[in-house]
Amino acid sequence: MTNQYYVASSLDGFIADSDNRIDWLLRFGTADFDDAYQRFLAGVGAIVMGSRTYEFLLSEGGGEWPYSVPTVVLTHRDLPVAVAGADIRFLSGDIDAVAAELDALSGDRAVWVVGGGDVAAQFAAAGRLHTVIVTMMPVVLGSGIRVLPVTELLELELVSSLPLPQGAVELTYTVTGSRDS
Repeated sequence: MTNQYYVASSLDGFIADSDNRIDWLLRFGTADFDDAYQRFLAGVGAIVMGSRTYEFLLSEGGGEWPYSVPTVVLTHRDLPVAVAGADIRFLSGDIDAVAAELDALSGDRAVWVVGGGDVAAQFAAAGRLHTVIVTMMPVVLGSGIRVLPVTELLELELVSSLPLPQGAVELTYTVTGSRDS
């Protein structure tokens, strides 16, 4: 199955500012980007995210869980279940084992590596990241949480670019190799 990291980033490669906030992104709103998001989401069969992303969604969700597909949260801590009836699973350990469970959960659709960047980097290091879809927003933050904090070379091939409203551009890359491959 395909593991896809789908994320928005500042032009200088940050997904959150140095205070771990995304106010800079939220100011763009969602209406102009909903078609691209819904197109992507239609191909998703399961989601994986880190605990900070999960906790952010809990705090911002108003009691609603935004996803209807199974969600795996990578954590070593005990965390609350978001909403009764939501299919949320808490896992830790080897990324290969996590990826195998995600493959089973996603059926014939893709796995969305939501975030954060550390989770995507773990999938990349394990050779389990296949696609990177990043919407580059027309803002420069100067510092913050990196979009993909890999520690080894990761080679990408541009598959498509899609101009979006407000000066954003969605870039889709296939992961073609790493230093170890």
